[in-house]
Amino acid sequence: MKESVRGGGSATGSQHHGAPVPHRDQHGLDPVAVIGIHARFPGSVCETLDEYWQNLVDCRDCVGVPPDDRFAAAAASQAGSSGVREGGFIGNVDAFDAAFFGIQEEEARLMDPLQRLALESAWHCVEDAGYRATDLSREETGVFFATGKSDYEELLYRDGTAVHAKLATGVATSIVPNRVSFALGLTGPSLAVDTACSGSLAALHLAAQALRNGDCTTAIVGAVNLILHSTLSLSLEEDGALSPDCRTKSFDAAGNGYARGEGAASLLLKRLDDAEADGDHIYGLLIGSAISHGGRANWLTAPNAVAQKQLIVKAWRRAGVDPRSVGYIEAHGTGTPLGDAIEFNAISQAYGELAAGQERDAQQRCRIGSVKASIGHVETASGLAGVVKVLLAMRHGKIPGNPHLNTVNPMCDTDGTPFRFVRETEDWQPLQGPDGIALPRRAAVNSFGFGGALGHVVLEARGEMNRNADNQISSALPVLPLSAKDEAGLRRYVQRLHRFVTSLAGEPGPADDQRPEFDDFVYTFQVGRTPFPVRLALVAQDWPSLEDLLARLEAGGEDCNILRKGRASLPAAAPRDELTESTVRFAQQWVDGEKVDFASLYTRGQRRRVSAPGYPFARSRIWFRSRLQPVA
Repeated sequence: MKESVRGGGSATGSQHHGAPVPHRDQHGLDPVAVIGIHARFPGSVCETLDEYWQNLVDCRDCVGVPPDDRFAAAAASQAGSSGVREGGFIGNVDAFDAAFFGIQEEEARLMDPLQRLALESAWHCVEDAGYRATDLSREETGVFFATGKSDYEELLYRDGTAVHAKLATGVATSIVPNRVSFALGLTGPSLAVDTACSGSLAALHLAAQALRNGDCTTAIVGAVNLILHSTLSLSLEEDGALSPDCRTKSFDAAGNGYARGEGAASLLLKRLDDAEADGDHIYGLLIGSAISHGGRANWLTAPNAVAQKQLIVKAWRRAGVDPRSVGYIEAHGTGTPLGDAIEFNAISQAYGELAAGQERDAQQRCRIGSVKASIGHVETASGLAGVVKVLLAMRHGKIPGNPHLNTVNPMCDTDGTPFRFVRETEDWQPLQGPDGIALPRRAAVNSFGFGGALGHVVLEARGEMNRNADNQISSALPVLPLSAKDEAGLRRYVQRLHRFVTSLAGEPGPADDQRPEFDDFVYTFQVGRTPFPVRLALVAQDWPSLEDLLARLEAGGEDCNILRKGRASLPAAAPRDELTESTVRFAQQWVDGEKVDFASLYTRGQRRRVSAPGYPFARSRIWFRSRLQPVA
């Protein structure tokens, strides 16, 4: 491993405390970079990472009554509601842009919405990383999706849906990742992972191992969860897992179970060396992970504290970092008095074993929280919900607080430990080494499934590369190409981009380092967006000029720097130099559909890919036709 990965100019966690690094397992030698993220969780109306983050920072309780359209969807089979009075719900789960993915409507009606969510999430994740699906299809790209019970299948069967050739693929769990691989033309491993609530961390672990083993060069890791029928909810309620007041009070003395939730998330992964060479935007690094089972316990769904402790020790040893350099742990935290206590004590005991023989330090430097308090328990997607939360916390330097945490569970005694529970959002100040240089922020995410399957991952922040030291750096062509399937899609894209660019051009904060360079932004659209038939291009030199052009477009205006298909550009207000004229001619060729490729203008890693708005799907309601519903 490169020295820079373990801190570069900063000290490692072990140097910080003057003790040897814990034994490093060979599985943890190669860090894996997260270069793309998509997340769609409760409370995120616009389905953006910024919205998800803001909800967490504001300690917002995103649990509420089911959306109105959820009852309409469930009523098609006369099955009643979801069986949950309140939960963490996402909207428009009955809507899908089938035509975008080349799927006939009749087939789409029989597709589990889990498959639809997975397709959309994977597509936007790839775009967020600044890539096209065709880029990933040129090399082996794996797809690892966590998924579970299909409520849609139960709705279909209860409705008596007639046997159809597309029914088998519509409801099969294995098809969730396979559908993504097929739609994007990906030839690497394609696996569905079902270990219940630890599923997405298990999928993340398997993907990382596949990358390290050379089974694939890039990997999409995702998870989807929906509540469409009452059966599972009623069973969990009968078992005592659900909170009577529909709130997840993680690690609180009043904890009485959890609220169910829904969500979808995807990550795009690469080995760190490849991501750096390709100029990828890196959200953070996976430096250690492990999965296991609790073995024999008091009963099937009972957590095993010893097994949890052993798993945490294994994951941290694979990471090769001193646990005292870990500043935050995103816990499973289902809000049951016994379950939370067992988890906390497993974490504390694991720390004790890893730090054995070292000087005891009672400073409470490591905070503990759980995203379930904000969005409910999104079950198969809960691990990734925590991972995305941690990566965003590292990026923004804040640790979100936990709603409903008033009095800490007395069985979670933090006295004399390095841990404390987060009530309100706090700044995340990096720990420092003995030389006073800041260590990279590090965190862990923990989860376990109700059948005993466990997962644990260790994450590390990655500072932005110093591009001034890159001799290959050069300006990008000052052109933002934009395309869509149809004119309506192009208008939606313009509106979305205008809002995004206005937010960048008009605000002094957040910090400037959160704002992409303009050249990287246009470069990302040049090489990282799939070109569709309806096209235009904007010739802009900076953020203000791009904002002005987008405003003109949205208002229906024209400009000499707005290039449309089959239309000569308007006369420029001032004479253009030769380079600008050449740029306009090249962009016009692309707009007219000629075989020109912006990527041919750059060498590998010459510019960076950045996170930017993705394609605006044209969703419409697609649901099975109920045989029980009377014909109007």
